[in-house]
This record gives sequence, C-alpha cells and structure tokens, in this order.
Amino acid sequence: MSELSSFQKKRLENIKRNNDLLKKLNLSGAANQVKKESGLDEHRPQKKKKKTAGDTNGKKSESPRAEKIPTRRSRRIRGENAEGKGVPNVNDNELLKMGSPDKELVDEVKDTRIIGDIKLSDLIKDEEESSLLDKYARVNFSSGDFFQEIKKHQKVDSDLQREFDLQPYDVFEPNDIKLVYERISAMCFHPSLDQKLIIAGDTTGNLGLWNVKEGTPDEDEEPDITRVQLFSKNVGRLDCFPSDTSKLLAASYDGFIRSIDLNTMQSTQITNLTNEYDDPLGVSDCKFSYDDLNLLHLTTLSGEFTSLDLREPSKNFNFKRLSDKKIGSMDVDPKRPYQIATGSLDRTLKIWDLRTTVDNPDWISYEDFPSLGLVSTYDSRLSVSAVSFSPTDDTLVCNGYDDTIRLFDMNNNGSQLASELQPRLTIKHNCQSGRWTSILKAKFKPNRDVFAIANMKRAIDIYDSQGQQLAHLRTATVPAVLAWHPLSNCIVGGNSSGKAFLFTNQEKQD
Repeated sequence: MSELSSFQKKRLENIKRNNDLLKKLNLSGAANQVKKESGLDEHRPQKKKKKTAGDTNGKKSESPRAEKIPTRRSRRIRGENAEGKGVPNVNDNELLKMGSPDKELVDEVKDTRIIGDIKLSDLIKDEEESSLLDKYARVNFSSGDFFQEIKKHQKVDSDLQREFDLQPYDVFEPNDIKLVYERISAMCFHPSLDQKLIIAGDTTGNLGLWNVKEGTPDEDEEPDITRVQLFSKNVGRLDCFPSDTSKLLAASYDGFIRSIDLNTMQSTQITNLTNEYDDPLGVSDCKFSYDDLNLLHLTTLSGEFTSLDLREPSKNFNFKRLSDKKIGSMDVDPKRPYQIATGSLDRTLKIWDLRTTVDNPDWISYEDFPSLGLVSTYDSRLSVSAVSFSPTDDTLVCNGYDDTIRLFDMNNNGSQLASELQPRLTIKHNCQSGRWTSILKAKFKPNRDVFAIANMKRAIDIYDSQGQQLAHLRTATVPAVLAWHPLSNCIVGGNSSGKAFLFTNQEKQD
C-alpha cells in the first residue's frame, strides 16, 4: 500500500470543490426535471415524503447545515500522529479502505484526464524513481557532447570537417606545458607560420611565452617557456599589433596597457587607464580598428568605452558609457568598422554606432554621461559572456550564462538592423563554469567563418557559422580560454592550472 501522492490529493480536493459548487447551483434538481420531462422516471417508484414537525405547524423548517469537510485532510485532522506512524500508504484503488469521506470520488479520480502543465515529480510515489528523475533534471549538457551521433545526420562538407579534425600536440605532455602559475584568463597565438609562439596570461598578472617545438625532443628536454609578471591583476586581453607583429599588446584589470617587443624583450607602458577620481579602470577587452591600425577600441570593467590612439597616448580619455555594469566582451564588425558589439553583465547584447554620440540617454543611471548611438539590442535571460563577428559572412555569435550559443545575421540586405535582434539559430551549450574555471567564450577564427568554444565535458567544440559542428577535440581538463592561429588551422586552450592544450592539422603541416 502506498500513500496518496500530492497530485492525487490535489485532484480529490478539486473534485470535492466542484461537487460543492454544483450543489449550490442546484443543477441536480434541474437534471431530475429533465428526466421527468423525458419520461425516464415514469417507472421509478416515488418515494414517500416524510413529514416533519414544520409541516404540522404549516411552516417550512430550515434544513440542517451539512457538516463541513476540510479540503486538506492532514494527519492531525484525520486523528493520526504527526510522525505518520501507522499511516497506511494507499493508492487510488485502496482509498476506500482508509475511511475517507470522499469514497464516491475514487472512480472519478482514476478516470480524470490530466490537463495543463504538471511536474512529473508530483506523479511519482517511488523514492528511487524520484531520485532518478531529479538526477537527470539537474544535468547540464551541450550539443557538442553528442557529436558522433549528430555527425551522422549533418550535411557538412566532408573536406571542411577533415580540415578541422585537428590532432593533439604530442611532442610534450600537456601536464608539462605549464605556461603560467595560476588560472589562465587570456591567450594569444602569434601569426608567424615559421615558428609557433603562444602567449598566455593568468589571474595574478603573470605572462607566459611558449616557443613551440616541432619534432622529437632531446632527452630530459622541457618546453621552452618564459614567464614574467607585468601586472598585479587579471590579464584581460592579449593580441599582436597588426601594424607590427613583432610587438605584443597586453591589457590588465589593474588598468595598465603595455606593449612587448619580441626582438628586444622590452616592455613599454602605453597608458594607465583611470577615471575622473584617478582610480584605476580595469580593461576587460580591446580590439584594433579595421580603419586605422593605430586606433585601439577598449571597454572597462565598469561599463565604459573609449578609443586610444597608440601613437599619441594620453590620460584625457573620452569615455562613453555603454553599460551600468561590467562589459565582458567587445568586438568590431569587420564589414562595418563603424559598428561594435558588446556583451555585458546587464544581460544584453548591443550593437553600437561609433559615428554618433548621445548625451545622457534614458537608460543610464549616471548623470551627465554620454554614450554611443545604440543600433540594436538583444535581451538575454542571464549575462552575455562573449561576442564575436565572423570575418566573412555577416554572422555574430554570442554565448552567456543562459547555457546557449546564439547566432545572429548582421546582413539585412542594406537596410538598418531592427531595434531588437532575433537569433537565427540557438545551440544548447553548458556555460556554467563556476569560480574555478574561466568564463567560456565563443570565438571566430580570424580568417574563416568557423568558431570554437570550450566544452565543460573537457573538450573544444568547433562549429561553422551555420551552426554545424565540425569537431569535438577531447582534452584532459576544461580548456576554458581559447586562441586561434590567425592563418593556419591550429587552436590552443588554457585551463585553470595554467596549462595548455594545443591542436594542429598534422597532415596540412606536412
């Protein structure tokens, strides 16, 4: 015998309430009248009306009120102890044996259809079945976890899929390739084709430069890694100067932006970002302009945006406020260099026009603060972690803590974008990285319409701009921070221990 589930109890309460309502409406009397008029009651013996004391006096007596039955039959009301000792567990068929006042409703409960939305847990009585349901209800998964099954049904160019079926770097074990000491927060792949150089930054301000060795290593040889500490906080962004690839750009949460000359290994301070109170402003992201290679667009942890001329850096920053919260990611549209996209903790993806300025718009909480012209907005359920433009086909990808990857079409056949963006495609992807793993960020390859994002099941997922998955590269730990080689098919991921996982196209290299 099993106890009534909460769903069955609720059904009994609803049926009892409906029956009471029918009695108040006197619909049963109307039904009897219909039966009389139709002749169904002609052969039924008429019951004799009992005389009451009220009849002898010529007055109608008031009928005694029916005893109210509580709709919630708790153990206390049923006369049972609170611990439930000795309380029988019954199902619908055995409800009559409980001595319930609603015995006539049991058949109705069994035959009643379930209408509307309901939680399956309300229908489950067995504890083992309930725990199994809870286990699967809490699972976070990504579409990339089922790559082998999905690949059978995808119509993807087989040459393209083979091109990105990359192989792990096997000269050294990943456990030996420790670029920095703490959790990697930023990575960069130098564009050189002759010699691979990978740069990583961690959460304590350290930089690691890995000169990747090809071929068989010598006995007891270790990876060629140089580590230095240039900052006091997270390294937010690493990149190469497009006008001079012998120089690296590094920006940090402590407000400093520095350059590194790879020929002389000399580091030069470009600027120290501060607000009107001379407090440091952490740089969350930055990107070189496509129109002017000496112009650097950057965003801050406080939601500001500014552009910096690297030939004449100054402390007079012309800040525009794009968010009242942290801007986690920013990118420049390669086909429309006057437009940028931002993803923020305010749960929005926004497209801005760099050519226009708006003084103190309505949405800003700060007084007397200018902003850029807002072109389009997409409101997410949770914060937006990353935005990235495709270099070739007008696709914008974003992902965030709502566990999705969303693809947007930026080409409206010459017309302006709608004020509210709508995704062309949504892909399920687990982005719950937590405090020990860096935020996952989808990133397009600089020269292809292909993007990659780390998988919490310890892998790197690669997709084309149509949302078709091309590869699922397995790793030993979560490679949260990714960097593409700008020219060749190579990708590297960094984990929370400062170690790197490199994948290359061996056949192409040969």
